[in-house]
Amino acid sequence: MVVIESIDHIGMSVSNLEKSIEFYKELFDFEVIEKISSAKQAYIKVGEIVVGLFEIEGYKNQKNTKNHISFFIDEEDFEDALEELREKEIPIVFGPENLRNGKSVVFVDPDDNQIELCYPRMLP
Repeated sequence: MVVIESIDHIGMSVSNLEKSIEFYKELFDFEVIEKISSAKQAYIKVGEIVVGLFEIEGYKNQKNTKNHISFFIDEEDFEDALEELREKEIPIVFGPENLRNGKSVVFVDPDDNQIELCYPRMLP
């Protein structure tokens, strides 16, 4: 058995590295912790969450996929987050809906990668 300690990072394909970095910086305040221009990849971080962005020419996430990243947010911040998504005209593909005794909304980044904001946490 392989013993896992935690997640190191989440990898995501993107079509335009700079555009994706800007999206995640503006919406979530991610910071670039490493950028490898020759490999067209960057690692961004907010809190303890690290996301690897990997540029693939012509990439676009498949429509109707259920692949997504889910970020937990405080219940008090949920409505403010929805307002920001609407102000920035970020496409919402699901919700906001009541789910698991809380709420969930799913939207897409510039490459149609799905991102969920939800509360409460899946696991305590």
